[in-house]
Amino acid sequence: MIDFSKLPFNTDDLEELKELNISFVFQPIFDIKNLEIIAVEALMRPKGTTPLELIDEYQKKKKLHVIEIATCFGSTMEYKKRGYNYDICINSFPSEYLNEGQIGLYFECFPEMEGKIIVEMVEYTELSRRKWNVKKQEISGYDMRLALDDYSTGNNNIYAVEYFNPHYVKFDRTMITDIHLDKDKQDRIDELVEEFKEKGIKMIAEGVETEEEFNYIRDNTDIDYVQGYYLARPS
Repeated sequence: MIDFSKLPFNTDDLEELKELNISFVFQPIFDIKNLEIIAVEALMRPKGTTPLELIDEYQKKKKLHVIEIATCFGSTMEYKKRGYNYDICINSFPSEYLNEGQIGLYFECFPEMEGKIIVEMVEYTELSRRKWNVKKQEISGYDMRLALDDYSTGNNNIYAVEYFNPHYVKFDRTMITDIHLDKDKQDRIDELVEEFKEKGIKMIAEGVETEEEFNYIRDNTDIDYVQGYYLARPS
């Protein structure tokens, strides 16, 4: 479990973080051409519940900001502990952000992370335009990049691409599963790949779980990166 007391949080933040029993695992993202790892995604693992159940609980308590802080700091603490030097995808809510003191503390504690962070916007919470505007300034001000997670599910659709203007789009596994057998999925991916390439957006296929899916994506699409159990499970 992550020990947040090791970092110099203010008293209020620390008390809220102490209530969480969470750890993190990481799943690599690979360059589809040479299978080099280009980044790892940090995945929260709470004790005694699931990530979505914990998020739902904190959303009802209007404390999603606590999960946002815990994910940013906790995943980086575990990343550093493991000695990683890849880029890191950190899941983030479109309705939350780190305040000025918290973002300053983050880069005070982890100055070497500037330029390595990909903020991955999840699909299952509502957007706060005011908070997104703050987050957008933080992303550009600290040399971070933006990814849109699980494209085609929840709120992450073509309208979200237009609004957020991400550096990366991650195709949800529902678009990838058995793609080698499904002409409709193939046609849909071809359309999106062409559109996103024109926008200069890099693409990641999530949930690649079989050799057939991987081979189809590698040989028949211009998707840039792949992630999934076929290549590596979270660990």
